[in-house]
Amino acid sequence: MVCASLILFPGFPMLAYALAREALETVNRLSGEPLLVFDTRIPGHARTEASNGAVMAPDRTDWDGAEEVDLALVICGDILPKRIPNGFQSFLSQVEAAGGRLGGVAGGTTILGKIGHLDGRRAVLHRPADSDDAFPAVDAVDRPFLMDDKRLTVAGGLAVADALCAWIAEVTSPALADEVARSLSSGRILATAPAETEPGDKPGDPVIAEMEARMRAHLATPLSLSEIADEMGLSRKALRGRCVRALGVTPSDHYLAIRLRHGADLLRHTAMPVSEIARESGFETLAGFSRAIRNTLGVSPSAMRKMARAARLVRSYT
Repeated sequence: MVCASLILFPGFPMLAYALAREALETVNRLSGEPLLVFDTRIPGHARTEASNGAVMAPDRTDWDGAEEVDLALVICGDILPKRIPNGFQSFLSQVEAAGGRLGGVAGGTTILGKIGHLDGRRAVLHRPADSDDAFPAVDAVDRPFLMDDKRLTVAGGLAVADALCAWIAEVTSPALADEVARSLSSGRILATAPAETEPGDKPGDPVIAEMEARMRAHLATPLSLSEIADEMGLSRKALRGRCVRALGVTPSDHYLAIRLRHGADLLRHTAMPVSEIARESGFETLAGFSRAIRNTLGVSPSAMRKMARAARLVRSYT
């Protein structure tokens, strides 16, 4: 099992974090098995705010397990910490001692440089405009990213996706990394439920096909499962059994996934206000929609929209 740890400092760039997280999650979705695990850690083990104001909580509130980490990726923006915590530094040293790779994104590269983890190596170095830091022991290169000598340094922005794919190719396979890259560049967020069907797919069970048609016809004003079952001449229990056998999920979970896919498509491909997208996806409140998107897809609606815009920019230059 390959393990990655994303370490966030206050003011971290949300786009970089979202792209890194999506790349890591896509590995398992495409492979169909848990090849990779990852967590989010924050120095101080408390919630911290991204550059766009979004608040992120850590998955872990300790620095344990360093010997299992294959990539420790430090993500920071232009505002560098005045003090670099000892526990964090010790964690990086343990990861390195165990043979793991250390990485930095944007200001994260500067942090690695400050504590000597880039000395004697080639690396991408991010220098904030108001910084006078000099790193004479580092061979700084002008590239979007560089994976070299157990280091992965990234300038930031869209280069994060390319950098993570390069690392994925090394720890899994180049073929899988290519699939991840294609998924990211398409701007399409894959469904979280493996058995979920695409809108054009035809489930083998005609009852499920009819159920899905009724669900898609009522996205903005969702029907209750009792209403769907009654209209189909089934009991709610019978409909649930058919759905679980055919798709591996309950009707309510499948309905939610369909509504969230609809909302995600609107976020990626339209300029509709997020509040209106929430209503069109059957959510009474913007907060409920945002929470469902984040819990299911791992990013906020605004981050998803930024990722889609970034993907369109990539395609426009290729």
